[in-house]
Amino acid sequence: MKKLKTGLFLYPGMTMLDAYGPLQFLAFVRGLETFTFAESSAPLPCDAGIQLMPDYSFEDCPDIDILLVPGAGNPLEQMQNSRVLEHLRHVGENAQYITSVCSGALILAEAGLLDGYEAATHWAYRETLEKLADVTVVNKRVSVDRNRITGGGVTAGIDFALSLTAELFGPEEAQLLQLMFEYHPKPPFNSGSPETASAEAVKIARHEIASIAPDLMQYAEERSIARTLTA
Repeated sequence: MKKLKTGLFLYPGMTMLDAYGPLQFLAFVRGLETFTFAESSAPLPCDAGIQLMPDYSFEDCPDIDILLVPGAGNPLEQMQNSRVLEHLRHVGENAQYITSVCSGALILAEAGLLDGYEAATHWAYRETLEKLADVTVVNKRVSVDRNRITGGGVTAGIDFALSLTAELFGPEEAQLLQLMFEYHPKPPFNSGSPETASAEAVKIARHEIASIAPDLMQYAEERSIARTLTA
């Protein structure tokens, strides 16, 4: 069986777990060939302060059947990088599946790859995503809308990987993968979403995230106004 080539886009400042959480699972799916790529093949820093080494650059990257775009605390630099957006659009023209984790959905939206689709993202970026494109933003751990599969925030990347595996190869394959990795989460606290966390925790989290990406919020507001004027 020909393996589907799954390319994970890396970029400076990205959230490492957004990409490497799914990668750890998908690398063990028998029908997939997984690799990473970036604008250049040079090492790049992630938000955890360590260097990531892409397998390929834009120039020598193989064809991609499944595109995965991870998120970052502030993905605006990639959203405004015309070379990145052009490359993602090019990949998207031929990819069987276009996917993201966390705020990676914002990059896909800016590339025009989520127009007319349902999508999930990190809870703190849902309003931002709505302002960027003609996309139906949903409060889901994983959203599957035709060939667009999008995960919520950071750790949702693992659920995303299992959902993608089930979509491609059936639930039995995904269940086996989940068992092999003993993915049986029982977090010590019930504060993983704004619906279950305390009001004070949500307030602090919103403030922290806004301080990371104030320019992103302003950009999204300007994009929303521009879209309204041209509608």
